[in-house]
Amino acid sequence: MSVKNVFIRVSIFNAVYFLAGAAVIYMIELPLFLLIPLGVVILLWAQYSYKMNIVALNQESVLKMEGKTGTVIETLDPCGIVKIDNEYWKACAGERVAKGKKVKVTKTDGLTLVVGVRDDKG
Repeated sequence: MSVKNVFIRVSIFNAVYFLAGAAVIYMIELPLFLLIPLGVVILLWAQYSYKMNIVALNQESVLKMEGKTGTVIETLDPCGIVKIDNEYWKACAGERVAKGKKVKVTKTDGLTLVVGVRDDKG
């Protein structure tokens, strides 16, 4: 996701928040000058959420799984469950892999791991 996409997403969400707040103010017949503090709060929130999104965008992924090894818990035919670092993951392989076999993550596809049988020769 790019910085431009983050800006657009944050802007759209905050416009929706402002419109919802304005509708509530109108429906319960509060004074319309309350739109000013509502707008200020929404703008401050927009600035904060934009900065936090940019910080998250620049951090390395916590889910860096490539190269990790694990054990097949549910036979991969072609997909099943593997255990890696005490966590259970949905995984798919290009071949049938029996329960108990060791596998190595070759890539990720969203939250699904693509694995192959681990080569113990080196």
